[in-house]
Amino acid sequence: MNYKLQLISFLVSFIYGIFFYCTSLLNYKMIKNHSIIIKYIITFVYILNISLIYILIMYKVNFGIIHIYFIIVLFLGFYFGSVYCKKLRKFCKVKKKKLK
Repeated sequence: MNYKLQLISFLVSFIYGIFFYCTSLLNYKMIKNHSIIIKYIITFVYILNISLIYILIMYKVNFGIIHIYFIIVLFLGFYFGSVYCKKLRKFCKVKKKKLK
């Protein structure tokens, strides 16, 4: 695998990690009021879908070659997404004004 293909794979893994964080937040918000069995089933299907989509994307990018460092970059993207989202929430907080 040449260096251009590896850099593209790193970038795709990083962006997919951010996407994974955003969709996992959405998944959590959608299932938080359901029963525990429904939560486990939906979470299992969600993780299965996310991992299959990642494998499909990597197949399109670099013929399905997945190294451990692509997975590490994926989790770095997940971590970056969580930190960035927290900072964005703090920055965008709106203060409520009291009405008299």
